[in-house]
Amino acid sequence: MNKGILASTARTAYGAIENVNSKLVPWREVDGQPGNYIKVLTLDAANNRVDFLFKQDPHAEFAKHEHKCTAVALTLDGLWEYREGEELHFEGTFSYEPPGSIHTPYATEEGMIVYASFQGTSDLMLDILDEDDNVIDQLRLDFFAQYYEG
Repeated sequence: MNKGILASTARTAYGAIENVNSKLVPWREVDGQPGNYIKVLTLDAANNRVDFLFKQDPHAEFAKHEHKCTAVALTLDGLWEYREGEELHFEGTFSYEPPGSIHTPYATEEGMIVYASFQGTSDLMLDILDEDDNVIDQLRLDFFAQYYEG
């Protein structure tokens, strides 16, 4: 069976529809977050939305943060958890993270890959926090745009 243009092209679009072959989009290491990688699949600035794949190496941790947007995540591979929680997330688990959620995701010895979608009421997606929950950085849509190859 001929798989069509997406078999050899990372992105196609017609009208507002965008199709992505994520296997052809390279992983990019997240600046300042060793062992954390991203593939931005879609970026919709008009609707304050970004969809992406997120990967952590074994024992990698992402900075503690507070969601300013609604986030959903589906674990595709590996095993991970939040420093602030007790649940292990494994392949097939789904997480809903409303605005105001604060957590620190980290991977176990297996590492992890998740599909995630952020949608907000503005371009502000995350506040990066220090150990005392003070805001030390903010991630806006333009942060994700630097990883978007569209």
